[in-house]
Amino acid sequence: MLDETMLKQHGQEHFLEYSKVMSQSEKEQLDLDINRLDLDEINDLYQDVYVNRKPIEVAEDIEQVNFDVKNQFTLDELKSYRSLGIKAIKEGKFAVLLMAGGQGTRLGHKGPKGTFSFNDKSLFERQAEQLRNLTEEVGTPIHWYIMTSDVNHKDTLSFFLEHKYFDYDENYIHFFKQDHIVALTTEGKLILDTDKHIMRTPNGNGGVFKSLEKNNLLSEMKENGVEYLFLNNIDNALVKVLDPEFVGYTIEKNSDVTTKSIKAYEDEKVGRIVSVDGKKRVLEYSELTPEDVNKLDNANIGIHVFKVDFLIDAASKPLPYHLAVKKLKQLDEDFSVVEIESLKFELFYFDIFQYAQTFATLQVNRDIEFSPLKNKEGKDSIETAQKDLENNQLL
Repeated sequence: MLDETMLKQHGQEHFLEYSKVMSQSEKEQLDLDINRLDLDEINDLYQDVYVNRKPIEVAEDIEQVNFDVKNQFTLDELKSYRSLGIKAIKEGKFAVLLMAGGQGTRLGHKGPKGTFSFNDKSLFERQAEQLRNLTEEVGTPIHWYIMTSDVNHKDTLSFFLEHKYFDYDENYIHFFKQDHIVALTTEGKLILDTDKHIMRTPNGNGGVFKSLEKNNLLSEMKENGVEYLFLNNIDNALVKVLDPEFVGYTIEKNSDVTTKSIKAYEDEKVGRIVSVDGKKRVLEYSELTPEDVNKLDNANIGIHVFKVDFLIDAASKPLPYHLAVKKLKQLDEDFSVVEIESLKFELFYFDIFQYAQTFATLQVNRDIEFSPLKNKEGKDSIETAQKDLENNQLL
Protein backbone atom coordinates (compact mmCIF):
# COMPACT_ATOMS: atom_id res chain seq x y z
CA MET A 1 0.00 0.00 0.00
CA LEU A 2 1.07 3.63 0.42
CA ASP A 3 4.81 4.01 0.91
CA GLU A 4 4.99 6.13 4.05
CA THR A 5 8.74 6.77 3.81
CA MET A 6 8.56 7.90 0.19
CA LEU A 7 5.59 10.19 0.82
CA LYS A 8 7.26 11.87 3.80
CA GLN A 9 10.49 12.24 1.88
CA HIS A 10 8.67 14.15 -0.86
CA GLY A 11 6.39 16.21 1.39
CA GLN A 12 3.25 14.31 0.38
CA GLU A 13 2.45 12.72 3.76
CA HIS A 14 -1.02 14.29 3.77
CA PHE A 15 -2.11 11.27 1.74
CA LEU A 16 -1.49 9.09 4.79
CA GLU A 17 -4.25 10.98 6.60
CA TYR A 18 -6.56 10.80 3.57
CA SER A 19 -6.06 7.04 3.36
CA LYS A 20 -7.34 6.51 6.90
CA VAL A 21 -10.89 7.28 5.81
CA MET A 22 -10.71 5.75 2.34
CA SER A 23 -12.20 2.46 1.27
CA GLN A 24 -9.82 -0.33 0.29
CA SER A 25 -10.46 0.21 -3.43
CA GLU A 26 -9.91 3.98 -3.07
CA LYS A 27 -6.60 3.39 -1.28
CA GLU A 28 -5.50 0.99 -4.00
CA GLN A 29 -6.38 3.53 -6.67
CA LEU A 30 -4.50 6.28 -4.83
CA ASP A 31 -1.45 4.05 -4.49
CA LEU A 32 -1.62 3.28 -8.22
CA ASP A 33 -1.91 6.99 -9.05
CA ILE A 34 1.10 7.88 -6.90
CA ASN A 35 3.28 5.09 -8.28
CA ARG A 36 2.71 6.42 -11.80
CA LEU A 37 4.29 9.73 -10.83
CA ASP A 38 7.90 10.85 -10.66
CA LEU A 39 7.80 12.75 -7.36
CA ASP A 40 11.35 14.08 -7.78
CA GLU A 41 10.41 15.51 -11.16
CA ILE A 42 7.26 17.08 -9.72
CA ASN A 43 9.25 18.68 -6.90
CA ASP A 44 11.75 20.06 -9.42
CA LEU A 45 8.88 21.53 -11.44
CA TYR A 46 7.41 23.14 -8.31
CA GLN A 47 10.76 24.63 -7.36
CA ASP A 48 11.64 25.88 -10.83
CA VAL A 49 8.29 27.30 -11.91
CA TYR A 50 6.85 28.50 -8.59
CA VAL A 51 9.31 28.73 -5.68
CA ASN A 52 12.25 30.08 -7.69
CA ARG A 53 10.18 31.89 -10.28
CA LYS A 54 11.63 35.17 -11.42
CA PRO A 55 9.72 38.39 -11.97
CA ILE A 56 8.75 38.94 -15.57
CA GLU A 57 11.77 40.44 -17.23
CA VAL A 58 11.34 43.00 -19.96
CA ALA A 59 13.11 41.63 -22.98
CA GLU A 60 15.95 43.54 -24.59
CA ASP A 61 17.34 43.52 -28.12
CA ILE A 62 13.93 42.84 -29.59
CA GLU A 63 13.32 43.16 -33.29
CA GLN A 64 10.10 43.26 -35.20
CA VAL A 65 9.83 40.15 -37.36
CA ASN A 66 9.64 40.74 -41.06
CA PHE A 67 6.11 40.40 -42.37
CA ASP A 68 4.03 40.89 -45.47
CA VAL A 69 0.67 42.66 -45.42
CA LYS A 70 -2.09 40.84 -47.27
CA ASN A 71 -3.98 44.05 -48.05
CA GLN A 72 -0.97 45.24 -50.03
CA PHE A 73 -1.03 42.30 -52.42
CA THR A 74 -2.47 42.94 -55.87
CA LEU A 75 -5.45 40.97 -57.14
CA ASP A 76 -3.12 39.08 -59.48
CA GLU A 77 -0.83 38.17 -56.57
CA LEU A 78 -3.76 36.92 -54.51
CA LYS A 79 -5.03 34.94 -57.49
CA SER A 80 -1.59 33.39 -57.91
CA TYR A 81 -1.35 32.48 -54.22
CA ARG A 82 -4.80 30.92 -54.30
CA SER A 83 -3.94 28.87 -57.38
CA LEU A 84 -0.73 27.66 -55.77
CA GLY A 85 -2.62 26.84 -52.57
CA ILE A 86 -5.40 24.91 -54.30
CA LYS A 87 -2.78 22.87 -56.15
CA ALA A 88 -0.96 21.97 -52.90
CA ILE A 89 -4.19 21.02 -51.12
CA LYS A 90 -5.28 18.95 -54.11
CA GLU A 91 -1.94 17.11 -53.95
CA GLY A 92 -2.63 16.20 -50.32
CA LYS A 93 0.27 18.21 -48.92
CA PHE A 94 -1.76 19.86 -46.14
CA ALA A 95 -3.58 18.56 -43.08
CA VAL A 96 -5.46 20.59 -40.47
CA LEU A 97 -5.07 20.56 -36.70
CA LEU A 98 -7.79 22.02 -34.48
CA MET A 99 -7.04 22.66 -30.81
CA ALA A 100 -10.37 22.11 -29.06
CA GLY A 101 -9.62 20.89 -25.56
CA GLY A 102 -11.56 23.55 -23.68
CA GLN A 103 -15.00 23.76 -22.13
CA GLY A 104 -17.50 26.56 -22.69
CA THR A 105 -17.66 27.48 -19.01
CA ARG A 106 -16.65 31.12 -19.45
CA LEU A 107 -19.36 31.48 -22.09
CA GLY A 108 -22.01 30.16 -19.72
CA HIS A 109 -22.20 27.12 -22.00
CA LYS A 110 -22.27 23.55 -20.76
CA GLY A 111 -20.08 21.24 -22.79
CA PRO A 112 -17.07 21.56 -25.12
CA LYS A 113 -16.51 25.08 -26.41
CA GLY A 114 -16.73 23.77 -29.97
CA THR A 115 -20.38 22.85 -29.38
CA PHE A 116 -21.31 26.49 -28.73
CA SER A 117 -23.62 27.72 -31.50
CA PHE A 118 -24.58 30.89 -33.29
CA ASN A 119 -27.95 30.55 -35.05
CA ASP A 120 -27.93 26.78 -34.38
CA LYS A 121 -24.59 26.34 -36.13
CA SER A 122 -21.82 25.26 -33.76
CA LEU A 123 -18.20 26.33 -33.93
CA PHE A 124 -17.33 22.75 -34.90
CA GLU A 125 -19.84 22.80 -37.74
CA ARG A 126 -18.56 26.15 -39.04
CA GLN A 127 -15.04 24.77 -39.37
CA ALA A 128 -16.21 21.41 -40.74
CA GLU A 129 -18.26 23.23 -43.36
CA GLN A 130 -15.22 25.15 -44.60
CA LEU A 131 -13.17 21.98 -44.91
CA ARG A 132 -16.02 20.12 -46.59
CA ASN A 133 -16.41 22.87 -49.19
CA LEU A 134 -12.68 22.93 -49.79
CA THR A 135 -12.57 19.15 -50.17
CA GLU A 136 -15.35 19.32 -52.73
CA GLU A 137 -13.49 22.06 -54.63
CA VAL A 138 -10.16 20.25 -54.88
CA GLY A 139 -11.51 16.70 -55.07
CA THR A 140 -9.03 15.47 -52.45
CA PRO A 141 -9.92 14.49 -48.86
CA ILE A 142 -8.21 16.56 -46.16
CA HIS A 143 -7.09 14.94 -42.91
CA TRP A 144 -8.53 16.82 -39.92
CA TYR A 145 -6.87 16.26 -36.55
CA ILE A 146 -8.82 17.43 -33.49
CA MET A 147 -7.18 17.70 -30.09
CA THR A 148 -9.55 17.23 -27.16
CA SER A 149 -8.90 16.77 -23.43
CA ASP A 150 -10.03 14.40 -20.69
CA VAL A 151 -12.81 16.79 -19.71
CA ASN A 152 -14.42 17.04 -23.14
CA HIS A 153 -13.24 14.09 -25.25
CA LYS A 154 -16.30 11.89 -24.77
CA ASP A 155 -18.75 14.78 -25.28
CA THR A 156 -16.89 15.95 -28.39
CA LEU A 157 -17.04 12.50 -30.00
CA SER A 158 -20.71 12.18 -29.10
CA PHE A 159 -21.44 15.58 -30.64
CA PHE A 160 -19.76 14.67 -33.92
CA LEU A 161 -21.55 11.33 -34.01
CA GLU A 162 -24.89 12.95 -33.23
CA HIS A 163 -24.41 15.38 -36.12
CA LYS A 164 -23.14 12.68 -38.49
CA TYR A 165 -19.71 14.32 -38.61
CA PHE A 166 -21.30 17.32 -40.36
CA ASP A 167 -21.24 15.33 -43.61
CA TYR A 168 -17.45 15.20 -43.48
CA ASP A 169 -15.82 11.86 -44.22
CA GLU A 170 -15.28 10.42 -40.74
CA ASN A 171 -12.32 8.38 -42.03
CA TYR A 172 -10.42 11.65 -42.33
CA ILE A 173 -11.23 12.97 -38.85
CA HIS A 174 -8.75 11.97 -36.17
CA PHE A 175 -9.41 12.72 -32.50
CA PHE A 176 -6.67 12.62 -29.90
CA LYS A 177 -6.33 13.88 -26.34
CA GLN A 178 -3.78 16.33 -25.03
CA ASP A 179 -1.63 15.21 -22.14
CA HIS A 180 -2.27 16.21 -18.54
CA ILE A 181 0.00 17.18 -15.67
CA VAL A 182 -0.56 17.24 -11.93
CA ALA A 183 -1.82 20.37 -10.21
CA LEU A 184 -0.34 21.37 -6.84
CA THR A 185 -1.20 23.44 -3.81
CA THR A 186 0.87 26.55 -3.24
CA GLU A 187 2.81 24.43 -0.71
CA GLY A 188 3.73 21.94 -3.44
CA LYS A 189 1.36 19.19 -2.33
CA LEU A 190 -0.52 16.95 -4.72
CA ILE A 191 -4.28 17.47 -4.79
CA LEU A 192 -7.22 15.08 -4.64
CA ASP A 193 -9.96 15.86 -7.14
CA THR A 194 -13.65 15.37 -6.38
CA ASP A 195 -13.42 11.73 -7.56
CA LYS A 196 -10.65 11.03 -5.03
CA HIS A 197 -8.00 10.77 -7.73
CA ILE A 198 -4.81 12.79 -7.89
CA MET A 199 -5.76 15.91 -9.79
CA ARG A 200 -4.35 16.33 -13.26
CA THR A 201 -5.11 19.24 -15.57
CA PRO A 202 -4.45 19.78 -19.30
CA ASN A 203 -0.81 20.69 -19.85
CA GLY A 204 -1.54 23.71 -22.04
CA ASN A 205 -1.81 24.14 -25.79
CA GLY A 206 1.95 23.65 -26.10
CA GLY A 207 1.42 20.00 -25.23
CA VAL A 208 -0.09 19.49 -28.66
CA PHE A 209 3.21 18.55 -30.30
CA LYS A 210 4.18 15.85 -27.83
CA SER A 211 0.62 14.50 -27.97
CA LEU A 212 0.88 14.25 -31.75
CA GLU A 213 4.20 12.45 -31.38
CA LYS A 214 2.91 10.17 -28.60
CA ASN A 215 -0.03 9.10 -30.76
CA ASN A 216 2.24 8.50 -33.79
CA LEU A 217 0.27 11.07 -35.75
CA LEU A 218 3.26 12.98 -37.09
CA SER A 219 4.68 9.81 -38.62
CA GLU A 220 1.20 9.01 -39.94
CA MET A 221 1.06 12.40 -41.66
CA LYS A 222 4.46 11.80 -43.20
CA GLU A 223 3.37 8.39 -44.50
CA ASN A 224 0.24 9.98 -45.99
CA GLY A 225 2.34 12.48 -47.94
CA VAL A 226 1.37 15.44 -45.74
CA GLU A 227 4.12 18.06 -45.73
CA TYR A 228 2.46 20.91 -43.86
CA LEU A 229 0.15 21.12 -40.85
CA PHE A 230 -2.27 24.05 -40.54
CA LEU A 231 -3.06 24.82 -36.88
CA ASN A 232 -5.85 26.92 -35.39
CA ASN A 233 -7.93 27.27 -32.22
CA ILE A 234 -11.62 26.52 -31.81
CA ASP A 235 -12.46 29.97 -30.43
CA ASN A 236 -11.79 32.25 -33.41
CA ALA A 237 -15.25 32.75 -34.89
CA LEU A 238 -13.84 34.21 -38.13
CA VAL A 239 -11.03 31.74 -38.78
CA LYS A 240 -10.46 30.86 -42.43
CA VAL A 241 -9.57 27.18 -42.14
CA LEU A 242 -6.85 26.21 -44.61
CA ASP A 243 -7.32 29.47 -46.50
CA PRO A 244 -5.93 28.70 -50.01
CA GLU A 245 -4.34 32.14 -50.36
CA PHE A 246 -2.43 31.59 -47.11
CA VAL A 247 -1.56 28.06 -48.21
CA GLY A 248 -0.08 29.44 -51.42
CA TYR A 249 1.85 32.04 -49.45
CA THR A 250 3.16 29.23 -47.22
CA ILE A 251 4.31 27.19 -50.21
CA GLU A 252 6.15 30.17 -51.68
CA LYS A 253 7.89 31.06 -48.41
CA ASN A 254 8.85 27.41 -47.73
CA SER A 255 9.52 28.16 -44.03
CA ASP A 256 9.55 25.89 -41.00
CA VAL A 257 6.79 28.06 -39.55
CA THR A 258 4.43 30.38 -41.38
CA THR A 259 2.01 32.44 -39.33
CA LYS A 260 -0.87 34.87 -39.66
CA SER A 261 -0.91 38.03 -37.58
CA ILE A 262 -2.84 41.28 -37.20
CA LYS A 263 -1.81 44.84 -36.51
CA ALA A 264 -2.29 45.47 -32.80
CA TYR A 265 -4.27 48.43 -31.56
CA GLU A 266 -2.46 51.01 -29.46
CA ASP A 267 -1.75 49.54 -25.99
CA GLU A 268 -3.61 46.33 -26.93
CA LYS A 269 -2.89 43.55 -24.47
CA VAL A 270 -2.06 40.81 -26.95
CA GLY A 271 1.11 38.85 -27.64
CA ARG A 272 3.56 40.26 -30.18
CA ILE A 273 5.48 38.10 -32.66
CA VAL A 274 9.10 39.20 -32.35
CA SER A 275 12.69 38.12 -32.74
CA VAL A 276 14.89 38.04 -29.62
CA ASP A 277 18.56 37.18 -30.12
CA GLY A 278 17.65 35.84 -33.52
CA LYS A 279 15.00 33.45 -32.20
CA LYS A 280 11.33 33.94 -32.99
CA ARG A 281 9.05 34.30 -30.00
CA VAL A 282 5.66 35.52 -28.89
CA LEU A 283 5.99 38.03 -26.04
CA GLU A 284 3.11 39.20 -23.91
CA TYR A 285 2.62 42.94 -23.47
CA SER A 286 3.90 42.56 -19.87
CA GLU A 287 7.26 41.39 -21.22
CA LEU A 288 7.71 44.57 -23.26
CA THR A 289 8.52 48.15 -22.40
CA PRO A 290 5.64 50.63 -22.86
CA GLU A 291 7.50 51.97 -25.88
CA ASP A 292 7.93 48.54 -27.46
CA VAL A 293 4.28 47.59 -26.88
CA ASN A 294 3.21 50.00 -29.61
CA LYS A 295 6.36 49.91 -31.71
CA LEU A 296 6.12 46.13 -32.05
CA ASP A 297 2.56 45.93 -33.27
CA ASN A 298 2.54 42.56 -35.07
CA ALA A 299 0.09 40.53 -32.94
CA ASN A 300 -0.31 36.76 -32.67
CA ILE A 301 -3.74 35.29 -33.48
CA GLY A 302 -3.02 31.57 -33.17
CA ILE A 303 -3.08 30.62 -36.86
CA HIS A 304 0.05 28.89 -38.12
CA VAL A 305 1.41 26.38 -40.58
CA PHE A 306 4.25 24.06 -39.54
CA LYS A 307 6.33 21.88 -41.79
CA VAL A 308 5.74 18.30 -40.70
CA ASP A 309 9.48 17.58 -40.93
CA PHE A 310 10.11 20.49 -38.58
CA LEU A 311 7.59 19.14 -36.06
CA ILE A 312 9.04 15.63 -36.24
CA ASP A 313 12.42 17.12 -35.33
CA ALA A 314 11.21 19.67 -32.75
CA ALA A 315 8.39 17.80 -30.97
CA SER A 316 10.78 16.04 -28.61
CA LYS A 317 12.72 19.20 -27.73
CA PRO A 318 12.03 20.84 -24.37
CA LEU A 319 9.52 23.64 -23.89
CA PRO A 320 9.30 25.66 -20.67
CA TYR A 321 6.36 25.32 -18.32
CA HIS A 322 4.46 28.49 -17.44
CA LEU A 323 2.55 29.02 -14.20
CA ALA A 324 -1.17 29.68 -13.85
CA VAL A 325 -2.67 30.23 -10.39
CA LYS A 326 -6.36 29.35 -10.47
CA LYS A 327 -9.11 28.31 -8.09
CA LEU A 328 -9.65 24.57 -8.50
CA LYS A 329 -12.35 22.37 -6.97
CA GLN A 330 -10.77 19.73 -4.76
CA LEU A 331 -11.21 17.68 -1.59
CA ASP A 332 -9.99 18.99 1.76
CA GLU A 333 -8.89 16.84 4.72
CA ASP A 334 -12.54 16.22 5.63
CA PHE A 335 -13.34 15.15 2.06
CA SER A 336 -15.47 18.26 1.60
CA VAL A 337 -15.41 19.92 -1.82
CA VAL A 338 -13.61 23.26 -1.64
CA GLU A 339 -12.31 25.72 -4.23
CA ILE A 340 -8.77 26.86 -3.48
CA GLU A 341 -6.14 28.81 -5.38
CA SER A 342 -3.80 26.16 -6.79
CA LEU A 343 -0.98 25.83 -9.27
CA LYS A 344 -1.46 24.74 -12.87
CA PHE A 345 1.48 24.20 -15.17
CA GLU A 346 1.08 24.93 -18.87
CA LEU A 347 3.09 24.72 -22.06
CA PHE A 348 2.58 27.33 -24.78
CA TYR A 349 2.65 26.10 -28.38
CA PHE A 350 4.46 29.19 -29.66
CA ASP A 351 7.54 28.39 -27.57
CA ILE A 352 8.39 25.90 -30.32
CA PHE A 353 9.07 28.88 -32.62
CA GLN A 354 12.56 29.15 -31.08
CA TYR A 355 13.61 26.00 -32.94
CA ALA A 356 12.56 27.26 -36.38
CA GLN A 357 15.37 28.03 -38.78
CA THR A 358 13.04 29.87 -41.16
CA PHE A 359 9.93 31.88 -40.31
CA ALA A 360 7.42 33.88 -42.35
CA THR A 361 4.50 36.07 -41.31
CA LEU A 362 1.48 37.37 -43.18
CA GLN A 363 -0.43 40.22 -41.53
CA VAL A 364 -4.15 39.99 -42.28
CA ASN A 365 -7.26 42.11 -41.69
CA ARG A 366 -8.65 41.38 -38.23
CA ASP A 367 -12.14 42.51 -39.26
CA ILE A 368 -12.50 39.51 -41.55
CA GLU A 369 -10.20 36.93 -39.96
CA PHE A 370 -10.07 37.34 -36.19
CA SER A 371 -12.86 37.41 -33.62
CA PRO A 372 -11.86 35.64 -30.39
CA LEU A 373 -14.64 34.08 -28.35
CA LYS A 374 -13.46 34.05 -24.74
CA ASN A 375 -16.14 35.57 -22.51
CA LYS A 376 -19.89 35.59 -21.99
CA GLU A 377 -20.01 39.40 -21.97
CA GLY A 378 -17.78 42.37 -22.71
CA LYS A 379 -14.53 42.12 -24.66
CA ASP A 380 -14.02 39.09 -26.92
CA SER A 381 -17.49 37.88 -26.06
CA ILE A 382 -20.53 36.19 -27.55
CA GLU A 383 -21.88 39.62 -28.50
CA THR A 384 -18.70 40.79 -30.26
CA ALA A 385 -18.30 37.47 -32.13
CA GLN A 386 -21.93 37.55 -33.24
CA LYS A 387 -21.52 41.10 -34.50
CA ASP A 388 -18.39 40.13 -36.43
CA LEU A 389 -20.14 37.14 -37.97
CA GLU A 390 -23.01 39.38 -39.03
CA ASN A 391 -20.63 41.95 -40.53
CA ASN A 392 -19.03 39.18 -42.59
CA GLN A 393 -22.45 37.79 -43.57
CA LEU A 394 -21.68 34.49 -41.87
CA LEU A 395 -24.90 34.31 -39.84
